[in-house]
Amino acid sequence: MKVLHIIAIVLTLGFIIADLYYMAEVSSARYSSYDYSYSSDPYGYSGYNDYYSYDNDDDITEEAGAVTMAFFVLFAALGILSLIKIKTTTVKVFSIITLSLTLIIMLWCGLMISSPGHISFDEVGPAWVIYGLFILSYTIIGTVHAFKVKDSQ
Repeated sequence: MKVLHIIAIVLTLGFIIADLYYMAEVSSARYSSYDYSYSSDPYGYSGYNDYYSYDNDDDITEEAGAVTMAFFVLFAALGILSLIKIKTTTVKVFSIITLSLTLIIMLWCGLMISSPGHISFDEVGPAWVIYGLFILSYTIIGTVHAFKVKDSQ
């Protein structure tokens, strides 16, 4: 369990960085898809920007949802293993809270993946970062308790 918690700390930091990256990418793709060019065509056809104005932010939102869903599955597995292996009350309470939050956020991520046009990653990204900070605190506490308990390996 010691090694799993240390790996989880590194993965959590990567999760937070990936969230910030995807939030910036989705936001950039959303604002770059707006057509700011003015043409003399009375119907507003400008040519170049209309060709590239497909829903790129939806594609990036789906990609971000798939990547973060993999992290959520790993965090849920860590919560279950910690609940089973480490017998301290603090870790049990944090594991139950972590599993509850992970289930809620996995459902939210599933909604985001299923309809990226309605829920965009730059809208839910701050909640993902807050979740990542909670998981970071959980993995640090789990690491401390894993080193305190002799039989947790």
